[in-house]
Amino acid sequence: MKHRGEDGGSYFLNGPAAPINYEVDFRCDENDQIQRLLDDLYSYGTNPITKVLHRNRINLFYLLIKGLIEEQVVQRFDSAIDIGCNAGFYAKLISDLGFKDVLGIDIVDQYISKANSTFSFLSRSKTLTYELLSAEEIPTSRRYDLVLCTEVIEHTHDPQKVADNIASILNVGGIAIVSLPNAWSLPFLASRLKSFLTRKEFDEAIKAHVKYPFWKILRLFGFKHMEVITITGQNLFFVGPEFRFLYGRKGFRFINQLNFYLSQLWPFKFFAQSFWIVLKRTY
Repeated sequence: MKHRGEDGGSYFLNGPAAPINYEVDFRCDENDQIQRLLDDLYSYGTNPITKVLHRNRINLFYLLIKGLIEEQVVQRFDSAIDIGCNAGFYAKLISDLGFKDVLGIDIVDQYISKANSTFSFLSRSKTLTYELLSAEEIPTSRRYDLVLCTEVIEHTHDPQKVADNIASILNVGGIAIVSLPNAWSLPFLASRLKSFLTRKEFDEAIKAHVKYPFWKILRLFGFKHMEVITITGQNLFFVGPEFRFLYGRKGFRFINQLNFYLSQLWPFKFFAQSFWIVLKRTY
């Protein structure tokens, strides 16, 4: 099956199993074929800030996993799981990076259907599949060499149970990459200030994103058998109205790129909107 963009060009030359040649991009516009695929998969619509922040999360994940592979921190490629896979793009990248048996899970049937129809494949040497399953109900009898869970835990009924599951399903030597919204970030502090000044309550979507300051995120994964390899962040200063003014204007790519790399530096990463941890199971 070929997945086609609006311009008629196919994203996969030989079906979904063909690799996506991912490139880090900060324009986030229709000139980039990968961005057109993401627009189609995730239906960003008229919300450019969601489009850009999501692309930057993908950029960060891609750079993190590539670096871990090149530095041989990741040494086994037998199995991987993407918890909260949505439309399946991260799991596809994981498969393309050499993992043999990749599973994506989510609780939304529409996402799983789209991911399976776009990306899933089975062969003798590799598999990429998607299943309807919650993060709290993952069978802990199976082990994985890589676990990805980005911007999911804050939406679950029992976040500590999800963290426990992630720690349980990792193989010894396996790597977990986890991100949660950081309540102590500059964008969320700006939202709190705005809410205070206007005397308006946070909407439910924002409430789910301000449960965890970075130190509480680290505490979630304070297992004796888990070593923190690195911590980083994404989105230091983008907020809604100012962002909408900047998007698409001359110089946006530079500002977006500056924001991306500043978010990863000390001490700025502790004030980034999305806080990332890379963990390794030691025994």
